[in-house]
Amino acid sequence: MAYNDDDSSVSGNNEPWIQWFCKLRGHEMFCEIEQAYIEDGFNLYGLRGCVGNFLDCLDLILDRVGPDDSDESHLTQNACTLYGLIHARYIITAHGLDAMYNKYASKDFGTCPLVQCCGQPVLPVGLRDEVGYDSVKVFCPKCQKVYNPPPASRRSGSFVDGAAFGTTFPHLFLMTFSNLVPDPLPPDSTYIPRVFGFRVHRSAHQRLDRGNSIVACASSSSQVVRSRPGDVAVEGLVESGNLEDDGKVPSSVSAPQHQNVEGQSMKSENNSTSSRISGLDAGNNSKDVDQIQSKRKNSTSTLQKVEKAGKGDEGSAGSNHKRSKR
Repeated sequence: MAYNDDDSSVSGNNEPWIQWFCKLRGHEMFCEIEQAYIEDGFNLYGLRGCVGNFLDCLDLILDRVGPDDSDESHLTQNACTLYGLIHARYIITAHGLDAMYNKYASKDFGTCPLVQCCGQPVLPVGLRDEVGYDSVKVFCPKCQKVYNPPPASRRSGSFVDGAAFGTTFPHLFLMTFSNLVPDPLPPDSTYIPRVFGFRVHRSAHQRLDRGNSIVACASSSSQVVRSRPGDVAVEGLVESGNLEDDGKVPSSVSAPQHQNVEGQSMKSENNSTSSRISGLDAGNNSKDVDQIQSKRKNSTSTLQKVEKAGKGDEGSAGSNHKRSKR
């Protein structure tokens, strides 16, 4: 879990393996597990398949095998991993919480790097309970945030797996020792960036990107205006020679003259009347619509009467002509 070959010389022949492990640089967060807890097979249930050479590693941790008899580095590495998994179970027991309480009181886990927390002691925590996922982190009970441990506890070449502390320990610790729970940060303690005493608005960092987007939109719109269909048509006329010298469009390209002016005027009047009816707003009174429709009916009835009168005049004129011939 966190073992280097260079640290193996630190262990003395008469020093217990657990003490040697906890004194390694970068292992300041570990506490010493009682041998009685490790010897109880119930506490080791499910760990046999997590490491290789389980029994040999267990004998090495319990000093059943001398350091000279276990010179293989991979065996020591597996023993460190096994100790970390046992450690994650031990620190959530009553004896383990007491051992971690002393280390928390002496700030062995470090302090919160946030300035507003004013040196609040932190607790070790793992992001996952599985081995090899990530290194150990520290949890601040004041700002409720997770940080990387100080550089002293994660020096080069040392890796402390977060599974050695688990995801439960810091929260169970604060539930057990509720007197250690600090007051949360006040709302006005948030740092506010200022320039010459004035607060920096959140949109200040987005103005540069916004300006670039505006310039891009302006350039694209200018290209669209330059390529309007009317301009393309005129340019085509110029290229084909259909445009006269004075810049006017020739008569052959102009719009055709209107024919049947009277019929079109009547159609335009009818279209204007219908457009007035359809253009009324939904909130207008229905009486206006009825009045317009009645006027339209009156106009059509008047036209019909005029047409009938014209036909009657033509019939009377024909009868008078026949009488004169007789």
